[in-house]
Amino acid sequence: MSEGEMSGVDETRAAVVLVVDDEAMIRLFVREALEQAGFEVCEASNGAHALEQFAVRRPDLIIMDVVMPVMDGFAACMKLRESVEGKRVPILVMTALDDEDSIGRAYAYGATDFIAKPTNATILGHRVRYMLRGSLTLNALLRSEARLGLAQRIAKIGNWEWHPATGRFLASPELCRLMGIRSQDFRETKEAFLEMVHADDRDLVDRALQSILAERKPCDIDHRIVLQHGGEFTVNLQAEAVFDDQLKIMTIVGTAKDISERKRSEREIHRLAYYDSLTGLPNRVLFKDRVTQALAHARRYRSTLAVLFLDLDRFKVINDTLGHNIGDLLLKQVADRLAESVRHSDSVSRSVEKGEAHELARLGGDEFTVLLTNIRQVQDAGMVARRILESLARSFLIDGHEISVTTSVGIAIFPTDGDSVDQLLKSSDVAMYQAKERGRNNAQFYSATMNSMAAERLELENDLRKALEHHELTVHYQPQVDIRSKRIVGAEALVRWHHPVRGLLMPAVFLPVANETGMIRKLDEAVLGMACRQGKAWQDAGYVPIRMSVNVSNSFFHGASLVSAVSRALEETQLGPEFLELELTESIAMRHVETSIEMLQELRAIGIRLSIDDFGTGYSSLSHLQRFPLNMLKIDQSFACDVPHNAANVSISRAIVSLAHSMNLTVLVEGVEHEEQLKMFREQGCDEAQGHYFGRPMPAEEFVQCLTRADVERQGRQAA
Repeated sequence: MSEGEMSGVDETRAAVVLVVDDEAMIRLFVREALEQAGFEVCEASNGAHALEQFAVRRPDLIIMDVVMPVMDGFAACMKLRESVEGKRVPILVMTALDDEDSIGRAYAYGATDFIAKPTNATILGHRVRYMLRGSLTLNALLRSEARLGLAQRIAKIGNWEWHPATGRFLASPELCRLMGIRSQDFRETKEAFLEMVHADDRDLVDRALQSILAERKPCDIDHRIVLQHGGEFTVNLQAEAVFDDQLKIMTIVGTAKDISERKRSEREIHRLAYYDSLTGLPNRVLFKDRVTQALAHARRYRSTLAVLFLDLDRFKVINDTLGHNIGDLLLKQVADRLAESVRHSDSVSRSVEKGEAHELARLGGDEFTVLLTNIRQVQDAGMVARRILESLARSFLIDGHEISVTTSVGIAIFPTDGDSVDQLLKSSDVAMYQAKERGRNNAQFYSATMNSMAAERLELENDLRKALEHHELTVHYQPQVDIRSKRIVGAEALVRWHHPVRGLLMPAVFLPVANETGMIRKLDEAVLGMACRQGKAWQDAGYVPIRMSVNVSNSFFHGASLVSAVSRALEETQLGPEFLELELTESIAMRHVETSIEMLQELRAIGIRLSIDDFGTGYSSLSHLQRFPLNMLKIDQSFACDVPHNAANVSISRAIVSLAHSMNLTVLVEGVEHEEQLKMFREQGCDEAQGHYFGRPMPAEEFVQCLTRADVERQGRQAA
């Protein structure tokens, strides 16, 4: 930007000079002199006329006589200086009055310079040019200062000067504004500035300023400023010394920039990087850092610490059934309750350096960890674990839902179970899975045997995932027989796994892994497809159609994909829906009853059959059971044991049969192994039976030998 632009003078035109004098000859003389020098001239005959001309022409300079009618030069100067537009225009007073009093009055009323009459035309031209150049420079400086002030306000930067020799400390208007005070209220001492600094940062700032004097090096620090109303903000202070010709420090200059927004952003970035956004607890990264610090402390002082690994039991079921919003609220309440449990432990860890509690963290999902340092004995960790289990035993009330949740806890001790963060986390994770294997809702300490079992389990998990991907699972079928005709009317599809190394694996070996890892849905869907495909294949081969019974896990039943999966399987295999039966346990059906009823109604609308498996082992409500759109109740095999000699089981099975028939449900008894059992259940009125008496679960190629061909059955009926 050019000086002309900064001053408001258009350098492409001649400067305009207003000549004010009541004598026409003087005005003519001045006009000719200035026009020859290249200026544009306008005239006024008195002060009042000068004000009018100024308003119209806005001259760049005014030559003003003093003694004039109507309004003299002094009054005109004063009026011009009172206006915004005339505040900085150069005024050259030209008069025959050369006494000191007149000169003083001229300057007092706002004259820029003074020249006596008569004057030389050439000198006058140079004088005017010199004054315009000075005005140009002044305006440029003022505009530059204004822009700097604006830039500092926008950037929230204040500047200051400290003169050590005199002790004077000057603060810019912007710095005063940042500090929340008026410029005139600042006492202009270093002590006054330090009083505005936060008490905890005061020594830091004072030492930084003194170090500039001692070491002659710039400083760059962050500190807080306290406002009069009690608020505070953070500034970045940068300062350096200014030296004279003898390299002595004359002054120290510095800036203070408001960096509160940057600090807030840094804190937010730190929070996102090191804290869990849902619960506010430290995340995996911060927890591992705390354990690293604690390990260094434990090694130095030969102390013991423990890492507890917590995993909520069946949280996935809650999440899938009630939705992720409820799941998130549950996690937050669990975190609060865990924090309360750990906080009241005598052996709670504290951050090694800061004394803050960082013992509890959320690693992700439904996994939490606890760090205990300086524990006196290993049993202390067990006491904390028991306190956690007791705390979570109380149900949670979330959005009208009463939710019960338990946790499995694994405990690893330093140094016996690992000497690094990763080893301790791995060991505690292994122990946690052992707690789940032992029925959940308990705590287990790590042992080497567990590690071997965990490695085996991990290998099994990986192999199962591959088996699902490569369709290595197969289905065996167990006959379901009409008790009176002893004809096969159905087949229960039971999954088997021909492991390439371990051979044939039964469901009890791999289904727990499938449930815990979320693979159970994919497994259920695979079994559903294979059973439908096999049932249709037997029909196409000419055998009498039988129903195919498929077990449904809790995750599959309460998930969002069951209805679509069933429809897809029937469509792809072309099996009639009346030949497909889904079996779900009593406990699955009774969990979230209203949701279960809606799901069962959707499935019945497709045309398939529905049965309750293992009936009698759960806690069904008769009123709820009546609302379920069922076809069959399956009496659990535990009631077939010791009958007819066990009177209690006989009575229970008779009651179940009576109950089922009263609701027009077919009754199938499981676990029939000999003729005496079959006879008793026939007498009680059971409709169907299943068990080793009729056949163990077998591959499809063996099962087909038990089936009756449709043409043979038709011939038999015709002969009869």
